[in-house]
Amino acid sequence: MSKPVAIVVGVAVVAGAIWGFNAFKGSGQADEIEYRYAKLERGELIRSITSPGQLVALTQVDVKSKAGGIVTRLAVDEGAVVKAGDLVAIIDPRDTQALYDQASADADVARSRAEAARRNLDLTQANIENDIANAKAALESAKIRLRRAEIEAETRPTLVDASLATARAQVASAEEAERKLNAVTIPQMRRDASSAVSRTAADLDAAKKEFERQKDLLASGYVSGAAVQRAEAALASAQSAYDVARQRAQTLDAEISALQEAEKQNVARARASLKEAEANRSQVPLAQRSLEEAKRAVEQAEIALKRAQDAKIQNQLRREEIVQAEASKVRSRVSLDNAKVQLDSTTVVAPRDGVVTMKYIEEGTIIPPGTSTFSQGTSIVQISDVTTMFVDCAVDEADVSQVQQGQRVRIVLEAFPGQTSEGVVERVNPSATTTNNITAVKVRVRVLPGAKVPLLPGLSANCEFITLSKPNVLLAPAQAVMNEDGKSYVRIKTADPLKPEKREVKVGETGNDGIEILSGVEEGEEIVVAEINLTDMRDRQRRMEEALRGGGLAGGQQGNRPTSRASGGATGGTAGAGARAGAGGGGGR
Repeated sequence: MSKPVAIVVGVAVVAGAIWGFNAFKGSGQADEIEYRYAKLERGELIRSITSPGQLVALTQVDVKSKAGGIVTRLAVDEGAVVKAGDLVAIIDPRDTQALYDQASADADVARSRAEAARRNLDLTQANIENDIANAKAALESAKIRLRRAEIEAETRPTLVDASLATARAQVASAEEAERKLNAVTIPQMRRDASSAVSRTAADLDAAKKEFERQKDLLASGYVSGAAVQRAEAALASAQSAYDVARQRAQTLDAEISALQEAEKQNVARARASLKEAEANRSQVPLAQRSLEEAKRAVEQAEIALKRAQDAKIQNQLRREEIVQAEASKVRSRVSLDNAKVQLDSTTVVAPRDGVVTMKYIEEGTIIPPGTSTFSQGTSIVQISDVTTMFVDCAVDEADVSQVQQGQRVRIVLEAFPGQTSEGVVERVNPSATTTNNITAVKVRVRVLPGAKVPLLPGLSANCEFITLSKPNVLLAPAQAVMNEDGKSYVRIKTADPLKPEKREVKVGETGNDGIEILSGVEEGEEIVVAEINLTDMRDRQRRMEEALRGGGLAGGQQGNRPTSRASGGATGGTAGAGARAGAGGGGGR
């Protein structure tokens, strides 16, 4: 049974079940029930959303011509495959050839006039430019000399005063150091040397006595030999200190003489530096005179530059003539280029590879030139690149959150309803549009290679965006699963088909056509997908026959009984899923 027929049958079964269940409440007659079973099988669980769209090519280009005239030949037809550079059409070139010849002559005249004006200007321009360059160089050099003179005049007095003050301070410092050496340092050195001799002599005498005492104690047995050795070492240390102090006292006079001579030389050098600093005072007036001379040189250089620039301004009139001649030359060249483009456009070629999807004109058509402000040229054919095809569809704003780039898509063309092509989401537009109070987001789906049907731009298509795909799972029709007290159940076929067994199951994801069963049943077991009240069906058939014989249906209302009820009535399972599963199952009594 086809899918549309199964859906209709499923709707009828569920509707009859609901009506029959309500009628059963008022009847006490026993029902003859028949169950429909279906085997549990593994398959792919799919959950998706659907949106309509239209096939579009990768690119579409309207081939136009800038030239006007009669189309003498149209070399392609709709459906023709063309390569870049292939001939598309030929337009009568006579009118455009005349325009090109006239533009070429105008360009030659304009070029000659511009060349003559430039030669006249070059005769005087070279000399003027040389004069200006020389004047600028002289002015720049004078400014550099002036800046140096300004710096020299500004800093020279300060440097001279600083040098003089430094020299005087150095002299005072050297004299003070010499005085301090003679008055303080040398007497202190003599006192220190004498004091050191006296102190070390006393230490030596004490060390000798201690050494003798320790030897006597050793002889008497009161101390050890180590004590005598320590006393002997202390004696040797005291003797060494005494010798150093005496040597220092003996060489003190030579050291003092050397220090006095060094301080005298420092004073002499400081006084010489002071004399040199005083002599540098004479350079201050010289720096001022150099500054005045540099200022006068800058003024003279500025005057020379102004004269050269005035001559250049006077020559500007000739330059204006050249500008006008060059402008006329450019206009003529542009006109020539446009005429050349139009002449070349009389032979129209394909700008790229593709398929001719539309032909706008026929041979013999007169087309206007496409070079005016208000015309973009006449379209001759349309070339589309169909190597990659897309579907542009509008996804409702309520569903667009489930669509993302790279998502798997199933595509069904309305022209080929039984064939499915694969696609992937290429782009989700960043903004939505509202049409007739319906807000949607444009989504572009790229059709993957391998489509088994012809993909023609403009065909209507339905895109099924796969939001969940779980392969190889155990599937049960939605109407076969019942929910009670937060638990899920199915009814399993037993040895007696009229007495199915109720069994608890654990369910997973819910898809378009079924529910995933995680545990509780095994693959291949048969479950109830529908139950049919045969008694009521026979009663309904009897009443329908009476109605056909003229008795009407009114007289048979009191015999109404429940006809059938779907086992998944408590879950609100979909009619389409029930019809599909019921059609494939077997019945038992």
